[in-house]
Amino acid sequence: MDTEIKFLLQKLGLSEKETDVYLSLHKIGPSAASTIARLTKIKRTSVYDVLNSLLEKTLILSFKNGVTTYYAIDDVNKIFYQEKEKISVAEKLVKKLKESSGKFEGLQINYYKGMEGYREMYEDILRMRPKELLGWMHLDKFYEGIEAEREDEWTKERIKSGIKVRLLLQETNLTRKFQSLDKNSNRETRFVNKKFLFETTCFLYENHIVLFDSSSELTRVRIHHPEFYRMQKQIFEMNWAFSKK
Repeated sequence: MDTEIKFLLQKLGLSEKETDVYLSLHKIGPSAASTIARLTKIKRTSVYDVLNSLLEKTLILSFKNGVTTYYAIDDVNKIFYQEKEKISVAEKLVKKLKESSGKFEGLQINYYKGMEGYREMYEDILRMRPKELLGWMHLDKFYEGIEAEREDEWTKERIKSGIKVRLLLQETNLTRKFQSLDKNSNRETRFVNKKFLFETTCFLYENHIVLFDSSSELTRVRIHHPEFYRMQKQIFEMNWAFSKK
């Protein structure tokens, strides 16, 4: 358990020494610097630097008892609140950057490889909140990059945001089950002709064309271009008109 907690604290930006000091305070409660140095085996002079760093991050507090200064964790929830605030700031920043880039009418292309980028681009749809999401979706392949559990959560968040979806799918056992939930999912799906099967997923929204490929290495490409988008949307509407419900 300690190893996992240390890993998570370091993922949130704490150094190895900060993590050791923080966990020591968490275990033994209010302590003097000398006690912390002994338990963590960090030199006493270095311990003060680490404690001051944690104080600056407001993750711990200090108080005097006589002539001795003690250090303590007053609320572990501060870690969550600080990260939540960072997320809020990051979301505002990304929104402002997108609003700024949205004024640019030229071609913009983003290309990513790996699991994190694959998921992040999918999550970006929720943040942009388009009125409608269109696309060709290879559901079986797509779930190789997105867990089914997260897909369920994502769908609930999408419904709550009022984003309507129209998808063209290949007819399989999974997609038939998926289609049966359309009425409760603010979604409409149709099946493409079996002559025209595809291996990737393509979404269209807000002048964006987003391609997902999980056939080998997870790959995503996002293209922002109003004219390319309009042409691709026309192709989708033609496909939609000739697909079966």
